[in-house]
Amino acid sequence: MKSEASSSSSQEYSAYLALIIEEKINEYKGVMPVYERKTLARNLGRLLTTAKEQKVKKSAIVIESRIPHNADAPANALNTFCILPNSKRTAEPRLCAHPQNYLKLALATAMLAGMMRSSVINQLTEGSNLFSATARLDDEQLPPVKAVWELLKTELAIIVERHQLKQFFKDAYSMWASYDENLLNPESWEQDRVLAPSTSYWPWVYLCAISRDNKPARLTLNEKKRVVSGTVHAVEQVYLTLGWDPDGWVVGYLEFLPGLAVQSYERGDSKPLHDFHCSGQTFTQGRIENVSFEVLDGASIQIPGSGSGDWPFRLRSRIRFERLNLQQLASALLDSSFFPTPDPILVPGIDTSSVMSPPDSLLAVMEAQLLGRKMLWPSKAGLSFLEQLEQNILRLTGSFREWRQVQKNLATQDYLARLAAATTELEILRKAPSASTTPDKAARYSTD
Repeated sequence: MKSEASSSSSQEYSAYLALIIEEKINEYKGVMPVYERKTLARNLGRLLTTAKEQKVKKSAIVIESRIPHNADAPANALNTFCILPNSKRTAEPRLCAHPQNYLKLALATAMLAGMMRSSVINQLTEGSNLFSATARLDDEQLPPVKAVWELLKTELAIIVERHQLKQFFKDAYSMWASYDENLLNPESWEQDRVLAPSTSYWPWVYLCAISRDNKPARLTLNEKKRVVSGTVHAVEQVYLTLGWDPDGWVVGYLEFLPGLAVQSYERGDSKPLHDFHCSGQTFTQGRIENVSFEVLDGASIQIPGSGSGDWPFRLRSRIRFERLNLQQLASALLDSSFFPTPDPILVPGIDTSSVMSPPDSLLAVMEAQLLGRKMLWPSKAGLSFLEQLEQNILRLTGSFREWRQVQKNLATQDYLARLAAATTELEILRKAPSASTTPDKAARYSTD
């Protein structure tokens, strides 16, 4: 089945990323900064909490990991390696400065709790600048991105708990549920076991569009046969999405929908033209709607790719999912420029004079919304990106739970009706036995 092939491809990609991370950890000979120690310790704490829910003891994990420990109290060794969620500890923990034993503990947790090795390695290093599978941030970029990352991650954790998203995702995943994927029955829930598990029920919010690259171009207005100068852009629409890891975690993603755009103020219409039906292609010339373009000086422009297209995937579009982390925040909102498209939430129309991020960046716009800064001109909805995300969550969780209740009621009704019909038929057969049925055979099928 396609779902099996998709799952296999996804696992291979996850294993490839985990291999890069594991190699970085094992080759690291330095002393980790305090931020990195706390990142690994918090992530390990989450892993241990998940393992505890599956009745795996901390002492067993320590023994399995073979890290140095006291044989009489193995779990005490975790004091220098983990920070548990909702910990009431007031003193700063004295965390180990070397990453290798964190990895050993995580792998032991994976084995004893039946988690995927690659998934656990990725979970351990979520938010790490040293051990991410992507490029590190430099020392100047790190502080503001780290600040926004920590605040955003905490706010998203609150949303996850407030709306009981872990249970929602678990239920929808076990149902192979899909939402609004049937063109003949829009805005409805269905079960779909033909494709790989759908991501259509993952709540999202559209943040903005960014320009990854641009080149000067000659534009031909086909209707007027007029040639003007302009720019061709490699663009991506950016979405913040909450998704599901089958090992039991709610995962933050940035979704990217790649495309092509042309822009020219000589065209008489300042609004750019877009085409989000292309990805991973290289253009030297082309056409969008009624405008043809040719990149100048023999140059070309590369459109970002859409990823593997397997898991996670969107059924109707070429979207790339990237795990939300420091590097992805920087890549999308610090190193890229805003590109105008309809209805973005992160628009450069908010006060960024008192934020930690560079004030002219999209990261500053996100930080300003997180800090509750005033909009210079309110959007139509007047909501922040987190508020709009919560609206989407309420819509999805509410309609899913209503659908599930309807299906459960239907199952109960059908069961009772079928049982009543079967009971009635059995009574009729007992009162009027067939002449060909011998007493011994009738007795053999008796339910009394």
